[in-house]
Amino acid sequence: MTTTQIIYLHGFASSPQSKKASAFKKRFDELGLSLSIPDLEGGDFKHLTISGQMQVIRETMDAFPGKTFALIGSSMGGYLAALTAQARPDVKATYLMCPGFNFFRRWRAALPKNVGKEEGGSGLIEVFNYRYNKIMVLDLGIFADAEKWQEINFDRPVPTRIVHGVQDDTVDIGESRSFSQNHHWVSLKEVDSDHSLLSHLEWILEDCMNFFQKQGLIQV
Repeated sequence: MTTTQIIYLHGFASSPQSKKASAFKKRFDELGLSLSIPDLEGGDFKHLTISGQMQVIRETMDAFPGKTFALIGSSMGGYLAALTAQARPDVKATYLMCPGFNFFRRWRAALPKNVGKEEGGSGLIEVFNYRYNKIMVLDLGIFADAEKWQEINFDRPVPTRIVHGVQDDTVDIGESRSFSQNHHWVSLKEVDSDHSLLSHLEWILEDCMNFFQKQGLIQV
């Protein structure tokens, strides 16, 4: 019986029922492997924060006492996986798909300069939520919270595999290139796809399994 629990972390404005999450769940079930997919939104998208999502991840991991962990993360979920790996020595490897590194800096740069400057960064913005397939409001408090996480130093060597689409127009591939170049324990595979990576989904499923097998975390 394996002592490793795999956890999948979905992206921003996504869900445990996303196409990639569902595909991973199906493949793990077919192989008789346990995969946990927590709902990082916590039922309150409007007040979503990095800290709130990290709390959901901690609670999910704490529900598996005595286990070690391998994390799979998509987009923001990839960033959260990397953050979690720095805080938890029981995380033994991470597999990241178009990880949303530098969330605070990228989003602040994309917003109008005056947005979120008043009243300590309070206010609302509208974003498209793929989970509900509609525009929804998001409290700007997410950026004040995210700024705190910018100080994390990714200096704990955790075996990490990144797959990033060269056509990604949501998270520039330069983020993953820079991260992999600055951390010798990270390998980067660039693929001809967009942010969703759905065009390479079958390949990614096999690549992830192979990566975790090489780390001795699963047996297939």
